Amino acid sequence: MSKHMKHSILTISLWGFVGILFLIILLSTDAIANWSDNRIKSILLAALFFVGFLSDFILKRVFNKKRALSDERDQLVIKDAAVSSFIIVVIYVFIFLITLFLKYETTGFVPVGWLWVIAYSLIVVSNVVYSLMTIISYKKRGS
Repeated sequence: MSKHMKHSILTISLWGFVGILFLIILLSTDAIANWSDNRIKSILLAALFFVGFLSDFILKRVFNKKRALSDERDQLVIKDAAVSSFIIVVIYVFIFLITLFLKYETTGFVPVGWLWVIAYSLIVVSNVVYSLMTIISYKKRGS
């Protein structure tokens, strides 16, 4: 198993865990409609994502210290994963925004809390999707 594959598995685990905690915090009360009134949840989510980024940084440092050789196949896998994940994330954003539009079309405005939800969810989705596409690309190539 290559170092990129191991890193991707750990990244999915890390950001999947952050994503689950994000959803638990977000759905525990009406956080979206009352986002600006709920400082505790805002600080808690910011701390959660800070810990997620810090853990991701440490994970990358640990894997970059290991001097595993990277061949052309690894570079192709990384490129394929990046292209595929970009397309999937763009589709995710499009569907998310169209859903918000359809839900709030009659009122004429979207609660500002949804901007935070979009921003935080994009961090989780982009990290998980890129790592998942890396694993799929390696499996497609037989490693």
